[in-house]
Amino acid sequence: MLAAAVSLPALAANTPLSPEDGAWHATASANRPQLVPLRAAAPGVMKPKVMGNDAYPGTPMANGFRAYPPSCAADPLPDKASGPTWSGTVSLYASTLSGAAYMEPVIVTVWRLACSSSGSAVPYNPDGFDNAMTLMRIDRTSDNEGKRDHWPYLPLIQAAQGSISDFANDPKTLIRVAAEPNTVISELPYGAPLYDSTTFVLENYPYEGSGYFTFSDAFTLRINPLLRNVNPLDLQIPAYAPTEATYPDAFAYLPIDGYAAAQWQNQEFNEGLLLQVAEAYDPQHPYRRMLIFDLLTVDTDGQPIWLIGASSFDPSPSGVTSLDVDLSYLGEAQTNGFQQFPWGKATINLASCNELLVTYSPNANVPEPVPVFDGTTTYARIFSANGMLCE
Repeated sequence: MLAAAVSLPALAANTPLSPEDGAWHATASANRPQLVPLRAAAPGVMKPKVMGNDAYPGTPMANGFRAYPPSCAADPLPDKASGPTWSGTVSLYASTLSGAAYMEPVIVTVWRLACSSSGSAVPYNPDGFDNAMTLMRIDRTSDNEGKRDHWPYLPLIQAAQGSISDFANDPKTLIRVAAEPNTVISELPYGAPLYDSTTFVLENYPYEGSGYFTFSDAFTLRINPLLRNVNPLDLQIPAYAPTEATYPDAFAYLPIDGYAAAQWQNQEFNEGLLLQVAEAYDPQHPYRRMLIFDLLTVDTDGQPIWLIGASSFDPSPSGVTSLDVDLSYLGEAQTNGFQQFPWGKATINLASCNELLVTYSPNANVPEPVPVFDGTTTYARIFSANGMLCE
């Protein structure tokens, strides 16, 4: 195990495989641990695939077998490692376009992305501690990268944690590797071609009887090419324990996105805040978003009053973590009923999934009985939008 990919020795060149080694790989592949199908036909009985009973697709829900918070990341996954890394080299079974078998050396790198923690006890975070998404990247060498006339195949990827440790025989050691986060069954299976260097997220299989791993805890990751005379690569991944030096993102404000959309409240001031984050698409800014701010508070006469505002922004690769919103209050005009009048500004920061910080800066000469307050107010989340569970 090495601390970073850059410290690895130079990789060996591609090595031809003998027919005997190819046959050994084929046998080992056939005998590898495999998941037991949940709905298997009775032995010796072939059942035709027939149309079922479900005419409608599923509704948005967080994956019940998730290995990290749904709010942690979205497609695409990063193509560059950050923070502490655990790396090693291993030769994979590979073949040419003509069918000749060979071994190709690759670099495997594992790292974590800091995620928010709600403090709630969930299967992937039973103690409510800080949690992270665990990523694995397989890099081909520069002279092999992207080549389509020869390529390696995805090796057997397994994990050991707690009582799950029998790599040779226990299918519970199998883990799902996906190139897109927040999926339920998507994966790149064993033996899939690897034309390009690729980042994967480590996931759990959503099947009863399969293994379940808390990847923020310590575990062993095994990369097994199933080649004769080639040892598997075992990486010992320690428990996730963020510090400001190792994982500064774990202590920073969260990006403002759809997971911040919620109902918030401050019981001390008897205030309710509705925050929405919409997609404000236009051809020149395809990823533009709009934050809508609606605060229900009371005026100096104790009557309800709304402070409202909106602000558009374009998300950056690292996320927008602070946003200014111009606020107005609803007041009765001499004509045309209620209108909006400038009140001041609010700065939005999401301290965690359950804590929103709003810093108010009122204008001068705001008339009575419109309330005037400044400084930072903390709001607690009440509800999350369906399918946008922030943890």
